[in-house]
Amino acid sequence: MDLFWRDGFHGTSTQTLVESMGVNRFSLYAEFGNKQNLYEAALQLYAQEVVDQHFRALESEDAGLPQIEAMLAGFAAAAGEPGSELGCFMCNCATERGAEDSGSQVFVHAHVARISAALSKALSNAREDGVIRPEVNTVQEGQFLATLLLGLFVLQRAKVDPAVVRSSAHIALAHLQQLLLRSQVQRHSAGE
Repeated sequence: MDLFWRDGFHGTSTQTLVESMGVNRFSLYAEFGNKQNLYEAALQLYAQEVVDQHFRALESEDAGLPQIEAMLAGFAAAAGEPGSELGCFMCNCATERGAEDSGSQVFVHAHVARISAALSKALSNAREDGVIRPEVNTVQEGQFLATLLLGLFVLQRAKVDPAVVRSSAHIALAHLQQLLLRSQVQRHSAGE
């Protein structure tokens, strides 16, 4: 997973995989069949370990606006920190393989749907709790925020100035403020 995440599918040779995993080429092919299957296994592991860890709070049943804000603020703060230049493995896959490989598309599409659904659900919870305006389309807003978030990861991978990433995250946080009910704006600003 780490090799593919860092170097991509095309940048990771079978020989590098064999040496890094400490297995021979025959064992690798016997277990996975080919490099593509190993790549997809790495994507699955990434979804189960890395994505689960970073999005656990957002995917909790009672997630709301605080979890969205914490996630955006956390990713903004991490911009420019060691490791942030790796971006998101799923986003890297989308830009490297998504257009040409149907197997990769399955993982990318599932990832986008997962993040969009989590954001939409958290926004829906906030709407039900009377925190955001009732007319807010939580599905569209969730998709918008997912697109922005995934774009931030692509910018990090491209080593764009971290200030751009942080600024975009702060604009997204300001956008969330615009969704609040008037009665909630002052309370939310006060941290209640």
